[in-house]
Amino acid sequence: MDLMHRLIWLFVFFALVSLAGCSSTIRTYTQTLELAFNPGDGASLTKTELAARESDVLYAKVGALPNAVLVLAFIEHGQHKWISADEAMLVLEKGRLVKTTGFDNNLLYLSDTALDPLQQKMTKIQAGQAWQSVTDWSGNSESGHPVSYEILYTEVTSLDVLEQKFQTKLVTEQVTFSNGQTAINQFWFDLNSGWLLKSRQTIAPFWPEVELVHISNAGRLLGVIKKGSLR
Repeated sequence: MDLMHRLIWLFVFFALVSLAGCSSTIRTYTQTLELAFNPGDGASLTKTELAARESDVLYAKVGALPNAVLVLAFIEHGQHKWISADEAMLVLEKGRLVKTTGFDNNLLYLSDTALDPLQQKMTKIQAGQAWQSVTDWSGNSESGHPVSYEILYTEVTSLDVLEQKFQTKLVTEQVTFSNGQTAINQFWFDLNSGWLLKSRQTIAPFWPEVELVHISNAGRLLGVIKKGSLR
């Protein structure tokens, strides 16, 4: 780390110390800064690095952007808030992407998430289940864009994470947007535990596909991470 990065890191660190209300929040943000200043693209962690982290991490790829490592900053009202080194945020509820910040056009709100089949136990998710929602966006003057979801099928398939194969239940759903366009979302759940390991989601016709890998969940299943509970 060069002198300039050290000075920036120290400045932001002390600002966070003065504003943050608890030590765990400070640790989360300092780890995010470490990812920002580490050599390389920060797209992956070794098993040793993963085991040593204080907070959970998530791999995220938005469209053609490089892979990013996001840190779990907060859990509030059942929502997991993941922050990148450049301060973008993805908010997940039971694995569903329900809010974003730090992008040109952000998802502000997704309604009726209690009806989402992903809120169920993995074993109860099945083809034919459907629900409807509306979305609000920062870049649109109108609000309440309707979106409908239907699970097309489920299947058992293998998934490679951390150089290991997991047997998963793959849930494939079709999303239909207000303009009639459709997209396919996929969610890979560990077959034994029911924990989400990976997803691919499209949240709007004007947004690229988002791929998320719950690497800390995989680490706990493999015994790489001993502390904490699964997300």
